Amino acid sequence: MDLNELKKSALQLLARREYSTQQLQQRLQTKTTDDQLVQQVIVWCQAENYQSDTRFVEMLLRSRLGKGYGPLYIQQECRRHGISMTLLQQQLAQLEPDWLELAQSIYLKKYGGSAITSASERAKRQRYLQQRGFYPEDCSAALKNIRS
Repeated sequence: MDLNELKKSALQLLARREYSTQQLQQRLQTKTTDDQLVQQVIVWCQAENYQSDTRFVEMLLRSRLGKGYGPLYIQQECRRHGISMTLLQQQLAQLEPDWLELAQSIYLKKYGGSAITSASERAKRQRYLQQRGFYPEDCSAALKNIRS
């Protein structure tokens, strides 16, 4: 595969959705074994502003916050996509999400106003919030605030 064909493949991918640099690199490497050619195409895509890790993080944050995921889940997903924690922190600073409010809303969506009847039920509900990526202190505060 030559340079122009690889550029065309990259543009077809990026026309559908945002990709991180790492994701785009992985996709392009399935089309050719020439790593130098892949790097050339990635640099070209970034120079032409077709690919941007900043835009990818913005898209990821909007999506995950909308689905009710917490900071730990989002950090893990960014690591998996090869996004630097510095870039993630910059984007989070702009959005300033209220993690406690998000934890409470996702809790209410799942459990409504039903009472916690036992310690095991409380632990189960706290685990649910932790699995969604919230810090333990936010999980405890969300459960406490909802009971109040």
